[in-house]
Formats: sequence, structure tokens, C-alpha cells
Amino acid sequence: MENFKLNNTHEFNGFIGGSENFYQHTFGSIYTDGIKYLADTYECYWFLDTISIYSNEIQGEEFQVWNLKRINETSQFRITVTDGNKNVLKTLDIPFSDFKANQLDVWLVNGTIMLPAEY
Repeated sequence: MENFKLNNTHEFNGFIGGSENFYQHTFGSIYTDGIKYLADTYECYWFLDTISIYSNEIQGEEFQVWNLKRINETSQFRITVTDGNKNVLKTLDIPFSDFKANQLDVWLVNGTIMLPAEY
């Protein structure tokens, strides 16, 4: 299996520098054009659900990095949340996903989910 990391593709270059639109997630988070494109194209609204639900458990961290990483070329993933300085705030194991990439990083900044390029 190819080590395909979405953040390293040129596909998201169009989102560099910000978002023109913001969207309200069902569970309260806001997300950007780049995240909407990601969720629509890669069918991963479940990842937005997870971020929206579990970010409420992390108090006092206005900046969070949410890393989704495939475990050993299986259909299992691990989500690791850090404060941007590699201090782990939370980990979650996902027993099954058909997500196509092996790794993805998104940022949650003051309640808004965004691609790193959109910051």
C-alpha cells in the first residue's frame, strides 16, 4: 500500500490562505471550504463528527492538531490529538474505516476545523 498522505498532495493548494465560506456542523463545530471539500471528496464526514464530539472533552486548548493515521496497512486508524507542540491531549482508536489515505492532519482553531494550509 502506498503511503498516501493527503496533506502532501497538490490537491489542496487551492485552499491556501483561508476560506471564503464557513459551514456549521451538526454537532456545533464550524468548518472551512477545504474541510468541506475533503469530507465530500473522501467521504469522511465521520471524522468531522469525531472531532466535533470529542473536542468538547478537551478544555482550555484553543489550538488542536487532529492526526488520523492508518495502523499497519489495515483498515484500522488511530486519531491522535495534540496541542501543536506534540503534547498528546487524546487518542482514539477507529476499528474500521474505508478512508483512502494513510494519514491526514487537520487543525481545530477556536472551534473551526480547517486544513493547515487555510490557517
